[in-house]
Amino acid sequence: MATNNEEEKRTDNLTIDDIIADLQRENSDNTTVENDAEPSDDEVFGDIDEQDENDDDNGESDTPDTVENGGKTDKKEKKPNFFIRLIKGIIPWKGDTVGLVIRKLVFIAALIVFLATAIPLLADVLSMVKDEQVSKQLSQLYLDTDDDSEVSENSKEILPSFKKLLEINPDTVGYIKIDGTIIDYPVVKTDDNDFYLTHDFYKNESRSGTVMMDYHNEVTPDGHSANMVLYGHNMQVGTFFATLGEYWRTMYDQYPEGTKSFYKEHPVIRFDTLYERAEWKVFAFGIYNVAESRGEVFGYNLKYDFTSEDDFNNYIINIMDRSDIFTDVDLKYGDDILTLSTCYWPYENSGNTVRLAIFARKIRDGESNNVNVDNVQVNTYVKRWQWVYDQISGGYDWSQSNWDRRKLLSYNADDAERDNYTFPSASD
Repeated sequence: MATNNEEEKRTDNLTIDDIIADLQRENSDNTTVENDAEPSDDEVFGDIDEQDENDDDNGESDTPDTVENGGKTDKKEKKPNFFIRLIKGIIPWKGDTVGLVIRKLVFIAALIVFLATAIPLLADVLSMVKDEQVSKQLSQLYLDTDDDSEVSENSKEILPSFKKLLEINPDTVGYIKIDGTIIDYPVVKTDDNDFYLTHDFYKNESRSGTVMMDYHNEVTPDGHSANMVLYGHNMQVGTFFATLGEYWRTMYDQYPEGTKSFYKEHPVIRFDTLYERAEWKVFAFGIYNVAESRGEVFGYNLKYDFTSEDDFNNYIINIMDRSDIFTDVDLKYGDDILTLSTCYWPYENSGNTVRLAIFARKIRDGESNNVNVDNVQVNTYVKRWQWVYDQISGGYDWSQSNWDRRKLLSYNADDAERDNYTFPSASD
């Protein structure tokens, strides 16, 4: 640190120019300190905002905020309303650059496409949820009147459990239920296969429709068609016949062999007609082409009655050749068949060209409803249609039946000889 004598000595040696320069530097340093001590804009404007609020509370009109600063008046600019800022951020606005205008236009186009897709989808989902709530109410009506045990076995009267449903809709012909699944619906039938595709049980318009029986089928006090065909939508929210897809999916849900879990857990279906309660053992299921441009269209749903033993046997053999599963359930001429049909898309978005069908045989009088699910097998040589051979199987084609026809009890040695079929040995 310099002493007083040293400071005086150094000052005596300064020229006039040096002294003026020192005074200028000192003045500059003082100005910097004063500026640093000034309040920030936020502090000034914050005080003004508080004053504004007080003014508003006193009922005074809004006026531009001002700040006195060395004789000058500064106006505080208020931020635009949030919604105005939002609109300016989305749509092209005066002063936007060309690039910003393009980005905003692209965003608006994408938003329009999204809304055009999302709004109908949301409406469909809400509609389907509503349809399912209606179905649950109908299920309760059916269960609440479950006193069919009082009706004699050979009675030709309508079962009491259907009476409330018939009061709501006289088109009612049955009720289907698969325990442990969402499938729990009344079944209707009218004079075509179109109306109930788009109408619910109350005959209101509905995207989900109603489970319906093919109009060619008959359900009377004296009996019903030998093959009753039921249709139901495969809804994206999992309602109606969507669950049936699990039969097929779990055949291939693991590699190299699927779990078959859904079939093993649900080998029996409950389907009651107006005049009879019955259980049905699933014996086959497969996928079927309905577009002639893609190859064979097999009419699995066009056979309602059987004219002879050969007619029945040929139908069953054709079903089994196209079945993805071989079960332990046997069949014979005279058995009643139940066919459940729905849209399915296993390979691509082919719901308009492919159907999934589940086939079940009614449990015979005195027969147990037990099924040995451990004996279930995958059909490794299933018959498909030409599009599958070309697009999926790489040219692979089908040439012979792979199902053990010993399970077809009405098919005998003479039938096998005529068809050039050889029964497997009993040990196979």
